[in-house]
Amino acid sequence: EEKKEPPRDVSEMDQDSFIDEVRNHLQQKRYIVIFDDVWSVELWGQIKNAMLDNNNGSRIVITTRSMDVVNSCMNSPSDKVHELKPLTFEKSMDLFCKKAFQRHNNGGCPEDLEDISSDFVEKCKGLPLAIVAIGSLLKDKEKTPFEWEKVRLSLSSEMKKNPHLIGIQKILGFSYDDLPYYLKSCLLYFGIYPEDYRVKSKRLTRQWIAEGFVKVEEGKTVEDVAQQYLTELIGRSLVQVSSFTIDGKAKSCRVHDLLRD
Repeated sequence: EEKKEPPRDVSEMDQDSFIDEVRNHLQQKRYIVIFDDVWSVELWGQIKNAMLDNNNGSRIVITTRSMDVVNSCMNSPSDKVHELKPLTFEKSMDLFCKKAFQRHNNGGCPEDLEDISSDFVEKCKGLPLAIVAIGSLLKDKEKTPFEWEKVRLSLSSEMKKNPHLIGIQKILGFSYDDLPYYLKSCLLYFGIYPEDYRVKSKRLTRQWIAEGFVKVEEGKTVEDVAQQYLTELIGRSLVQVSSFTIDGKAKSCRVHDLLRD
């Protein structure tokens, strides 16, 4: 807009020309660029030459659910990683009530719905996306324990048809679709455990080995490879660590209730 003459059609540029165009555009500017929900470990290598460091206070923000992507983007000591933690129960409850009761009871939870609201919040395990989605779903439901209990019992089927919850299924679906083939069976295996069950890591990896999910790799024991698979699933935020060993490894783990559904 400043030049009044936009550059040639981007699709006609070769990569070097495009990088030069971006660098020239950013030369005197203070900028912020956000790459949201990144899955490719090659991304930073492809775009870092275009993101000119002009010592002008510019920032690049990358969001991802994969630790491999995080590691691929770490190039200097000044790079910062902010790992988002689940919301506390109190903050989760506050967010849930703002969504579910925004047109009712001044945004507060009625006394007769406190117990079942706590059940919904517990099921979300501090995940804001899930809290907002379920709160939005309940916003339009009759504010009675009977109606809300029907939703709670049918939450799995609601995920497949309700517009508020379909978004969760799609986002979780991206995480699953991005898995290499050898990890998909390992993740699906969590379906044999009851909801909220904390499975011991050693037991889990031994079961994967017994099922034939773990492939032999040269120079590694099959137990080491199975542990590597578990570490990858944890690094992709698909498996949650419930407890740690003294040396910081996962002692027990679980999957999020909505992921299990």
